[in-house]
Amino acid sequence: MLAKIKDKYLEFSAFIILMLWMISPLVEYILKIGYRHLYTKYFTTTIYIIGSVGIILYIIYFIKTIKKKNISIKNFIPEIILLILLIISVISTIVSKDSYMSFYGETYRKEGLLVYIMYIGFLLSASIIKDSKYLNYLFKTMIIVCLIITINPIFGNRFTYLKFTNIFHNPNHYGYYLMINTMIALFMFINNDKLTKKIAYMLIYIFFLYLLLRNDTFGSYLAVFATLIFLFIYSLIIKHKRMEILLIIIVFIATSFAVSHFDIKVGEKVNFKSTKGFLLEDFSFLFKDISDVTDDDGKVAESAGSYRIVLWKEAWNYTLDHPLFGGGMECLKYYQMSKEKGFYAKYNDRPHNSILQASAFIGIPGAIVYLTFIIYIAISNLIKMKDNGLYIMIYCTAMCYFLSSLLGNSMYYTSPYFVILLGMLIGFNKLNNKRKNNVI
Repeated sequence: MLAKIKDKYLEFSAFIILMLWMISPLVEYILKIGYRHLYTKYFTTTIYIIGSVGIILYIIYFIKTIKKKNISIKNFIPEIILLILLIISVISTIVSKDSYMSFYGETYRKEGLLVYIMYIGFLLSASIIKDSKYLNYLFKTMIIVCLIITINPIFGNRFTYLKFTNIFHNPNHYGYYLMINTMIALFMFINNDKLTKKIAYMLIYIFFLYLLLRNDTFGSYLAVFATLIFLFIYSLIIKHKRMEILLIIIVFIATSFAVSHFDIKVGEKVNFKSTKGFLLEDFSFLFKDISDVTDDDGKVAESAGSYRIVLWKEAWNYTLDHPLFGGGMECLKYYQMSKEKGFYAKYNDRPHNSILQASAFIGIPGAIVYLTFIIYIAISNLIKMKDNGLYIMIYCTAMCYFLSSLLGNSMYYTSPYFVILLGMLIGFNKLNNKRKNNVI
């Protein structure tokens, strides 16, 4: 029966279920406007559908692959690391003080062990997509959906909003979504050869960057900035699309300066009175935090990183108290609230750092395995991607998200994008850079 299931059917099925996720923001936008009692239901329901079906598809794919000759264990190193991480997470959930919450998650973030298992289904299904045409359709859909759900509210408010949440619960979460789409749009410009498409994607890139700046999600902005620096250096080394990348950086700097310094609103005169700009203020605060991590008494400056330094310290202290298997998923929720540490430490149950979150949730060994997983994917794909534009786009977007995760939160409606990108990189790595380098 398995022999009758062709690889192209598995690949197409994986494409369809991931397309369900790419349209999810639009579905949620419609529900939020007209059917508010169903709002966020599509997100949560689709996670279980995609995750479950994705795992089944990969099991079939794995069995069929094993039956083929010359299969090396080296082809499955990421899956082996992921399996180790899953085992550690299961043990952590079992020994947790609140196994029920650790398994099912809490009502706001919804990221218990069960949802993380579903994320594995996202990753594995993305890894079996070989046709670059499917990948391009997924990314193109993502951009179109982002345009639809952002254009209406932004024009409705005459471009005057700041820290908008859109369909998400928090402006920062919306910032993560804008960051991903900004990266995809700029690469669509770089990789397309047709002038009309280049112009269209450049305008979309500027629009998404404008939204990201107005949303004032500085961590996501920094991640894009750092990724562009890496991309520029990489392009110089391999001599790939250097002029397009240079133009992208110039536009990035010019747009950042304009939006930061001038109060740009549709239908109104531009305010030229601003002299410093909020970006310079953000950078000045960043450098001050770096230089003044400790005060005169040698104590940690609690305001550093918008109070992130306190959250990092508390997460690390909790890790040292539970070094082997952590406290289970969402363990910091009760730990933080039980301590009189002020607002940010008392009521924030995430450390705003994915590595510290992993160490607190599943222990130091689990955090090491997670970091090993990311490093393996980063290094192995960096060696192979060369001048493949589609490959570079997925790689840089994934690494951009990882950088932002060192300063931000994971959420059930943003984390899937990251694991999908990681799955695509795993698939690219196995194909040894044989996918066609074409972008729609």
